[in-house]
Amino acid sequence: MKKIYTVILAAGFSSRLGFNKLTLKIDGKSVIRRAVEPFIATPSRKVFVVTGFEEDKIRHALHGFSVEYIHNRQYPKGMSTSIKAALSFIQDGDGIFFHLGDKPFIEKRLVMEMVRIFEKRKPSIVVPVHNGMKGHPVLIRIAPYIREIERLTGESGLREIIERHPEDIMHIQGIEGNILDIDTSEDISLLRKRGYHIEEDKD
Repeated sequence: MKKIYTVILAAGFSSRLGFNKLTLKIDGKSVIRRAVEPFIATPSRKVFVVTGFEEDKIRHALHGFSVEYIHNRQYPKGMSTSIKAALSFIQDGDGIFFHLGDKPFIEKRLVMEMVRIFEKRKPSIVVPVHNGMKGHPVLIRIAPYIREIERLTGESGLREIIERHPEDIMHIQGIEGNILDIDTSEDISLLRKRGYHIEEDKD
């Protein structure tokens, strides 16, 4: 079995909401905990959580999970700094999941399917697609793209690298959770309309 790692990006400000969306609770469970949970006890050998803003709250929300933390002191300079902060921890991996901490509706079943495809069909990049939209997590063979990742700046993420290498990608059928994130109060209202109980973390 190939060496698979996971990197969860959880360092941002949540500036559009005015509070840390990753500690928002959905039916009693925080957004970040929901985002990390599908990668626990999967073929991922290590799960790294890149923290920055309100690191203590993220650690508290993930209490009891077997994860390793990478603190990104440069997090105010954008998502690219969190991706680069993880590089030295993952370079020996065969494949790396990159996932966003504000996507709380990923299913373990899909994570396992992405690993199966990565190992059997050997694409360099696996991306789930739902309703024509590319989503997360992304599973990437890290070695060919390290130099490009090192050159990322600002809010640049892996998307621009992926878009430069369409021949390397295998798209698979995803679910709504692959594209559904929490960025605005409208997103929270939508979840409430769907019957979820939403509460801001008071700890």
